[in-house]
Amino acid sequence: MMESWSILSVSDLRLSRGSSVCITCQHFRYGCDEQGRTLLACERQHQQLPQGTHLTHHCRQWAPSWHHQVGWAPEVA
Repeated sequence: MMESWSILSVSDLRLSRGSSVCITCQHFRYGCDEQGRTLLACERQHQQLPQGTHLTHHCRQWAPSWHHQVGWAPEVA
């Protein structure tokens, strides 16, 4: 599913120095393609994230993850 999504432009993202980054957003998803490469994506925008931006950027639709709110977010640990 994610393989067919276009890649989000870095210009559509904002640099973040705090914890409000893509990986902590409730819309963040990840998976693997047929070759086993990791795909990072924003489910809300139906676009893949450029490699590395999930740790340093966020978009205007960023929303806190419910995992983070209840104290469990293994991706961030």
